[in-house]
Amino acid sequence: MIVTADRVITGDGVTVIENGSVVLEGQKILAVGPTAQLKERYPGEEETVYEGCTLMPGMIDLHTHIGYYYGRPQEREFEENPMLHAYFVQKRMEETLKAGVTTIRDVSSANGIGVTLKKAASYGYIKAPRILTSLQGICMTGGHGYNMKGAVIEADGVEEVRKAVRRDIRDGADCIKILTSEAYRGEEFSKEEIQAAVKEAHRFGKRIAAHAGYGTSIGDCIDAGCDTIEHGTHLTVMQAEQMKAADQTWVPTIYVFNAAYNAVCQVGCEDELLNDNRAYLKDTVDTYRENFETLYRTGVRVATGTDTDCLNVDEASPVAGECAFFVEYGMPPVRAIECATANGAYALGLGDTLGQLKENYTADMIAVKGNPAEDITALCHVEAVYQAGRQTGFRQP
Repeated sequence: MIVTADRVITGDGVTVIENGSVVLEGQKILAVGPTAQLKERYPGEEETVYEGCTLMPGMIDLHTHIGYYYGRPQEREFEENPMLHAYFVQKRMEETLKAGVTTIRDVSSANGIGVTLKKAASYGYIKAPRILTSLQGICMTGGHGYNMKGAVIEADGVEEVRKAVRRDIRDGADCIKILTSEAYRGEEFSKEEIQAAVKEAHRFGKRIAAHAGYGTSIGDCIDAGCDTIEHGTHLTVMQAEQMKAADQTWVPTIYVFNAAYNAVCQVGCEDELLNDNRAYLKDTVDTYRENFETLYRTGVRVATGTDTDCLNVDEASPVAGECAFFVEYGMPPVRAIECATANGAYALGLGDTLGQLKENYTADMIAVKGNPAEDITALCHVEAVYQAGRQTGFRQP
């Protein structure tokens, strides 16, 4: 099958093919190039045309919390009725696909929901993005995330941390998540505990993500070899350069902090937690705005993560919104698209098979109305979603 559009953005941060097409064969991409050339190479192939659209890789959200519902109006109902909660999660997964996000990384969730969803999708029971899950995140006693009702486990000392990592891997985790430093806390896990978590995860071939917001704890996570730094609000230029040299990835999650701060600024905001953190949220929003372009220009790999589940944002995986902030803060649109596609795949260890429209890569692809290489908001207008070569049937109105 030949899929044709006004242009193809391959996801490598550079290439835009005007009047382009992608040839699909089974779950793979057979060829990518100018439409005229591909029609000549593959005569008689069935063709699907998306007029006024751009073809690009499916987007990747590296920071989700599957099934998080605490603070929603239905919280008590979900706690009392697991089946109702399951329908809520199913709807969120479908909405994620509709938004053009074909792969997500779940970094802390309860009750093994990530593993269960993967099974349900493999059996054809639900439509869901490709899921990689850390299962329970790991924090120190009373550390950030300890109150996430089953999504985070507390561990103290090197041996407890090792055991927590092993437990997640035993239960089917694809990756590991640790949480250290948030708001006023400063560093939480010790250097030795972080090193133990990283060493144990890597010993079993698992990548590890670290929630770290402040200088010393960010540095400890970088030094220990964490594969991704989540948030990294006060990341320094020197640390970004160190991350580049060590082949690590920064997942800033700018969108969620702006959404939280905007909520606080609304008259009559009743969220006590948000109100209590008004100064912290303002500092975070201002810091991203002031520092993002300088950090990006160090060459550190940047990838998209939303973290909006914890804020109960109505949109599922608003990667398009994260990309819009990248562009607003100084990144060229085609580079922002690379952050949402190829860079995310690389961070997951899937960079050789996913995240680009490239020969022999998995055919995760979306069609968006307009030209996101010129106007990044085009990512909000998803016309079609292909997952491993199959059209999901979702079309945005």
